[in-house]
Amino acid sequence: MRPWLNKSLSFGILGLFLIALGISFCFLWPTVFHQILQKELALSPTSRSFEMWKDTSNLPPMFMKIYFFNWTNPEELNIKKPHFNQVGPYYFKEVRQKSDIKFNHENKTVSYVQRRIWYFDEERSNGSLSDVITNLDAVTVSGVHKIRFWEVDWQKSLSFLLSSTNRRYYISKTVDELLFTGYSDNLLTMGKMMPIDDVPAFDRFGWFYTRNNSDMDGHLNMETGEDDISQLGILRKWNYRDTTKFFKSPCNVIEGSAGGFWPPYRTKNQISLFSVEICRTITYEYEGTVSHFGIEGYRYTIDKKTLGNDTRRRYPHEQAKYFERTTTTEDFFAAEHLSEMGITTTTESVADDSSSEKNTNEYSDDDPDVINMGNCYCDGECTPSGLMNVTACRFGAPAFISLPHFYKGDSMLLDQVGGLHPNDKDHSFTVTLEPMTGIPLEVIARFQINLLLQPSETVTVFNNVPKIYMPMFWFELKVKISEDMASDLRKLLALPTVMLSIGIAMIAIGLGLIATTVFLYFKNKRRVPTTDVTEKAVDESSDKKTEMVYMDKTSSNNEDPNVRGDRRLYAKLY
Repeated sequence: MRPWLNKSLSFGILGLFLIALGISFCFLWPTVFHQILQKELALSPTSRSFEMWKDTSNLPPMFMKIYFFNWTNPEELNIKKPHFNQVGPYYFKEVRQKSDIKFNHENKTVSYVQRRIWYFDEERSNGSLSDVITNLDAVTVSGVHKIRFWEVDWQKSLSFLLSSTNRRYYISKTVDELLFTGYSDNLLTMGKMMPIDDVPAFDRFGWFYTRNNSDMDGHLNMETGEDDISQLGILRKWNYRDTTKFFKSPCNVIEGSAGGFWPPYRTKNQISLFSVEICRTITYEYEGTVSHFGIEGYRYTIDKKTLGNDTRRRYPHEQAKYFERTTTTEDFFAAEHLSEMGITTTTESVADDSSSEKNTNEYSDDDPDVINMGNCYCDGECTPSGLMNVTACRFGAPAFISLPHFYKGDSMLLDQVGGLHPNDKDHSFTVTLEPMTGIPLEVIARFQINLLLQPSETVTVFNNVPKIYMPMFWFELKVKISEDMASDLRKLLALPTVMLSIGIAMIAIGLGLIATTVFLYFKNKRRVPTTDVTEKAVDESSDKKTEMVYMDKTSSNNEDPNVRGDRRLYAKLY
């Protein structure tokens, strides 16, 4: 084989190999990327995320900011609407630690207990823990609400007790007493002696009393994503149950993320999270695409699907037929649930994360598989849009959750009070996720705690009070990835582009080598050999006898015949 042909063949084989390898890079990068996510994101004792999840002490500090609403005119309740001044913020460094961690490899979950610790940061705070705040007396209001359907004699007994001790519907306490230290109250002691179900076993009241450095979040069981990364972070059980005791099915189902992890490959539909604080699932709706440290993220926010009261969800018949047909007190499949306070219902639907949205009006009223999730948590009476009723999981206290300053709530909530000024920048609740990996880029959690003040015909102190949802305080917890973490994430996200670019480059180089091979082949095939001598053909006829004599056809008379030359010798026939 000629040398030039060997070289051309080598170029051709190398070119074909590069093309095949390049095509593999172009088409197999999703599989390679998925395997990397499966290895790096799945939670295990040896994963990179485990230590950060287990203890946040070594991460950039996380702060909870608390703002109180100070009631400036409590004596004028029957004359003027309540006016509030926002006080704070009071900063608390928050540390989260997991204990009693057990990996259950048989069902790919991890069980744990979460402990939260708060440290007051006086330097950052705008105020001190000794600041005095005036607002509703939460213990008294809760007690009156708890017995509102009792026998009249019981209610009169409470009325007499409140009047004899000059109790009012408002109280003034320090920030420290209202939050962590708590304050004693005779009603708490009396409540333990009365035939009341679901009485808190506390000797003092404080919004965070006994919660600091405690495991009051309960026992949680979460998917690790060990075999299926699409299940990462999904909460399966809370306190050893997959349903809660506070609502009827399907409202009592525990579903959604546990909060620390989110599955990868997010869409622009919606995400969900189960909150142990309010004993229910919260839905976050896609708001838009934003950039964080140069990384594109999907921003989800709390809106009508969580705050509305007519958000519907269609379940497959095989699921719906097993649902209990009532909430705590009412049939929400048939009831039209309108509040006495003039609720404006919405027409949004609640769907699973993977399903498409559907307008409420498209559902048939006769469809037994359609559940009005907006009425799911009413606990007997639905509220104006913008509020979440958490009475059932807060010992019967008339507690309601909203966004700060009643942002995105019914206008009547804001009209009943003064001093609140909602806006999107300061009062929205958003979660921003990197869509390919599901890694949270930024979480801004904001909630406001409200108490319902309403009149009572029997309890004298509450005879003539108006029905108002009173704001108590709100908090903000903001968490975002650091620049170092963002840099690592950018490298991971660049991997598909790098693999695709390398694949295209290999294909281009391979095609170039094949083109070179073809060019060399035709070029050498057309080459005509040239020489300055002539050859005489040898007659190989069998009829002639020949003798081969080699002669030098280029010799000249000037050369020395005794010196051998290096010229070619040619055969001559005789």
